[in-house]
Amino acid sequence: MYQLFMKCSGSILVIVFALLVQLSAAAQTRFLAQAPADRRLPLLWQYCSDNLISDWNSTASHQFLEAVAYTADSLGDEKLKSYAQYFQKCSRILFSERYEQHFPVGNYRSVVAVLAHTKAWAKENNYLDIAAACEHVTGGVYFRAARYGEAFEHLLKAQKAFQEIGYGQVPNASGYLFELGLCYYQFEELDKALASFLAAIRFPFYIPRMEINTLNTIGLIYSQQKDWGKAKVYYRKTIAKAAACQDKVWVGIGMGNLGQALLAQDKNDSALVYLRRSYKITSDVANRAPEDAAYSSLAMAKAFWRQQQPDSAWHYIRSGRQLARNYIRDSTESLEYRWRLLSVLVELNQAAGNYQTALQLSDSLNIIKDSLQQSYDARILSRATNKVEVERYQAELKLLESQKNLNQLRFYLLIGTVLAITVIMGLLFHRFRMRKKRQMELAEKELRHAEELLEAYLNALKEKTTLVESLTAELHQLPVSNNPIRSNVGIKIESLISSTILTEEAWQHFRRLFEQVYPGFLYSLKGKFPDLSPAETRLLILTKLNLSTRDMAHTLGISVDSIRKARYRLRKKFNLEEEAALDVMIQNI
Repeated sequence: MYQLFMKCSGSILVIVFALLVQLSAAAQTRFLAQAPADRRLPLLWQYCSDNLISDWNSTASHQFLEAVAYTADSLGDEKLKSYAQYFQKCSRILFSERYEQHFPVGNYRSVVAVLAHTKAWAKENNYLDIAAACEHVTGGVYFRAARYGEAFEHLLKAQKAFQEIGYGQVPNASGYLFELGLCYYQFEELDKALASFLAAIRFPFYIPRMEINTLNTIGLIYSQQKDWGKAKVYYRKTIAKAAACQDKVWVGIGMGNLGQALLAQDKNDSALVYLRRSYKITSDVANRAPEDAAYSSLAMAKAFWRQQQPDSAWHYIRSGRQLARNYIRDSTESLEYRWRLLSVLVELNQAAGNYQTALQLSDSLNIIKDSLQQSYDARILSRATNKVEVERYQAELKLLESQKNLNQLRFYLLIGTVLAITVIMGLLFHRFRMRKKRQMELAEKELRHAEELLEAYLNALKEKTTLVESLTAELHQLPVSNNPIRSNVGIKIESLISSTILTEEAWQHFRRLFEQVYPGFLYSLKGKFPDLSPAETRLLILTKLNLSTRDMAHTLGISVDSIRKARYRLRKKFNLEEEAALDVMIQNI
């Protein structure tokens, strides 16, 4: 009797447990059971993505997906059940903030093995869309592991499979197209990226934030292509979709990008409307986008300056600087921000007439620009190397598929290597040419600046000399005794004479300008006449500048007669007979 009781009790417990599982499943998946048939899978996908179920406790995620499969069975929804099983088999991969945390460090092949096993299961059950999805995810895993050859092999195989099925029949087709577009975008294959993104928006998105990101990235590509009209259309779509999804951060990002596009078209009033709203949202650290606010502040500063509101412009420059200092950590991004900041400051100071400050900032801007160029060159070189890797890998696959012999394989590998070297050498040569060009442009700019300063210096000396002679003539015409006017004129003359005489400090500055305009002159002069005194060197420098005898006298603070005597002594030293011969000789050095 006791044994019969225990046996019955065990059966009852099993039944009760089964009923509890069914009730739990019903509670967890009620949102699916109540949804229309065509909305169940999108809702499941969104739920898994929003809640990152791959990062749950493994037992909890498996129980949830088992409940989904049970609900799908009860509803007779084969598609929902197949995807619940797919999600369960890849439970640590598909919906994780960072799936690598669930696998040994650096061991991406374990992830690939899970996907390969799932793909085999999908093919056995004729789930062709799931098999293609496994191929696509595998490509993404290789891409994140920087194995770009394998990445594009799988991504393009998946794309071909999706096309054969028909993207309209593939669940989450928009998501796959978006992710393929991102891979092209990171390789700066903008045309291919744009084609993928535009194809993505033709299909419904299962994850709203992905749709927002797609619209914004399309706008960014059009902005890079300077197609501002289309860029603005997609930024507005980004804002509208983000607002509909109540995604405040993306609303701010979209408004910032739209404001930048309007500013590029000199539509300052409209730009400020969007930039202000973007800044208000993104500068709130809780929204986790303060770096966007730093860039928006620079754009606002430029717009306010154009609107003749300098106080507001400087306010946002200071605010943006603080945000960048606190939140922009990446070294390249920090350089990019400093470059944009200095560009704005140069423009503002030039507009304000602060040319000396603008010139100093321009020097700093050139240094930052060179550093950025080095970073960009490294990125271009890396991207070119990665592209060569992809091309090489695809060439290898074709060779293996066509079963060509080992000599052919080596030949193609050699071609790939030569191509890589050619690309690298081409990039290095291009970089060398660009650097040389920048150096020449900078040297020419410095030379023009030095010539202008030297000419201005000489003109000022000549004007002062003329004025001294004019005042001296007036002084001689005034009565001598107790004449206050004569005293004032005398004081002015003395002041002018003292200002025309070059002090040692002024002479050194004057000499630096002269050496910039006439490089090598002093070296050649010293080589021909090594025993020249400093005073004789100064006189010859002024002779090179074609100054008149009286201008030389005023500049050096000596008499005209002293200048003539000094020139006579130099002619004797150089064995020159005629007065003009000294000038000719100096001009030919």
